[in-house]
Amino acid sequence: MSIEQVLDDHMSGLVAGDVERAVADYADDAVMITAGMGTAEGIEAIRQAFSMIPPGMFAGFEETERVVVGETAMVTWKTDALAFGTDTFVVRDGKIVAQTVAFSG
Repeated sequence: MSIEQVLDDHMSGLVAGDVERAVADYADDAVMITAGMGTAEGIEAIRQAFSMIPPGMFAGFEETERVVVGETAMVTWKTDALAFGTDTFVVRDGKIVAQTVAFSG
């Protein structure tokens, strides 16, 4: 799966509120670093972090920019609840191995 396909699948899962679909895109030893919320290391910690997202948080989701260079991608986005969000992903062998997340209301 290409990096674009991984990102499309991941974002679709998040918007749908499908934690298992979103988590399926991560490597077992992936790391997710979230500004102000700490670090989730490993698939189970990432699953737990996603399960804490309030229902409807991604209502009105709109990706505003995506830049992909090699195995790294930066995505900016907004939702009805959040004015700005940005994620950086590192994808290897069709799986997210590292991600950073920051957002503001």
